[in-house]
Amino acid sequence: MTGFVLLRVRAHRLLLGAALLAVVLTTTVLAALAGFSGSIGDAALQAVLRDRSAAAATLRVSGEIPAERRAAADKAVTESAHRAFDGLPVTVRRLENSGPYALPRSLQSPAAREGDPDLTHFAALDRSRLTLVRGAWPSAARTGGVVEAALPREAAERLRTGPGAVLELTDRLTDRRVQVRITGVYAPADLTDPYWLLDWAGGQGVRTVSFTTYGPLLADPSLLSSGALALGETSWLGTADFSRLDTGGIASLRTAATREPERLLADGTTFGTTLSVDTGLPTVLAQTERALAVSRSTLLIVAVQLVMLAAYALLLVARLLSTERSGETALLRARGGSRRRIAGLAGAEALLLALPAAVVAPLLSGPLTRLFAERSALSSLGVRLDTSAGPTVWLVSAGVALACAAAVVAPALAARDGDAVSLRKARAGTLPWPVRAGADLALLLLAGIALWQLQRQPEAAAEGSSVDPVLVAAPALALLAGTVLT
Repeated sequence: MTGFVLLRVRAHRLLLGAALLAVVLTTTVLAALAGFSGSIGDAALQAVLRDRSAAAATLRVSGEIPAERRAAADKAVTESAHRAFDGLPVTVRRLENSGPYALPRSLQSPAAREGDPDLTHFAALDRSRLTLVRGAWPSAARTGGVVEAALPREAAERLRTGPGAVLELTDRLTDRRVQVRITGVYAPADLTDPYWLLDWAGGQGVRTVSFTTYGPLLADPSLLSSGALALGETSWLGTADFSRLDTGGIASLRTAATREPERLLADGTTFGTTLSVDTGLPTVLAQTERALAVSRSTLLIVAVQLVMLAAYALLLVARLLSTERSGETALLRARGGSRRRIAGLAGAEALLLALPAAVVAPLLSGPLTRLFAERSALSSLGVRLDTSAGPTVWLVSAGVALACAAAVVAPALAARDGDAVSLRKARAGTLPWPVRAGADLALLLLAGIALWQLQRQPEAAAEGSSVDPVLVAAPALALLAGTVLT
């Protein structure tokens, strides 16, 4: 049987070559689209959470926690951060602050001395994220009751003070006075570091709302836990490593990020009633999901139209092949060949078309995806795609190749025993009965309605986190209607 099939292929090599080219091209392009869609979705999601929306994708917790409960609070926040990020690798940073202190009036301008005094506060900043501009780092020593602290560079320039100066600060709640010796001036090593989300001034050193606040004054961590300074807020910042997150994990991550802040706020035993919890991760994920839905819709529009064009071309080739073989088919039937036997021969030929496409398409999808990424704006944006052929690419390749093979073998399966296929009958049966009954006009009307609906509400068609069927179907229906009419 194999030799006979090869002889049939050789006899009609031009038509079968055209069919093979169509099958390979269709399978390769759809496999590349499937691989690109999956990799660009994961890469875009990770890039958004890592760069543009990195600040919103954090978990920020703050509250006035007494020293004896900070260990329990640390543990509770760390466990909650792991749950909020759905088991992703998490880093939790903590910053302890004192209460507000008033700066000396002598540091204010004469015009501002009649109003509220400028404020500052102490904080146990992470020194690995700072650069010492001049002077020395403060120590835990309190010689003569004077505490040591370092001042931000911007605050030092505005207040016209620096290392060696001694300031008398006043607790805004108890009017208790504290002597502070400025030992040095510091600056943030990297203002884009998410760590500075813990600082009310964002690492700038000065913040003005209705009054001006300078700082924070960098103090030794033991000083804040000793009770020598007024009790202030303790803040935590949870950040996750999203490099292993894919689009399939968006739903569970959004659910976890929505649930955990509510759970933390309800924990009055550990945190009391002063706790505040904030994260923009659910909103970022929802926006990203909508953007990915639009991207998938765009790719599906191209894919569906490509499938329709390929199916039309393959059915045309199959019909021409069936017409060319009408005499051969009649001879086989005259010698006792059944419909099943003839369909089996056509199926073997179709497999010869499908198998090369199913193997070649996944191997070519990676280079095609890399070529597209290099020649587009993705490379300039720093997006790196995973171009390996995963299970989805192989599954799409096999499915498309088999569907193309089925399109080639369809005329042989549709033929009935005893049929004598001739060129005249083939031409007479070119138009199926649904088309002759007016289905082409109905299809044209349906395509017009879909396009009208899409044009009428373009924004609504692109909303939501799932692919809109109208957005995908309207261009395909227009193409199908035009094809049928042609």
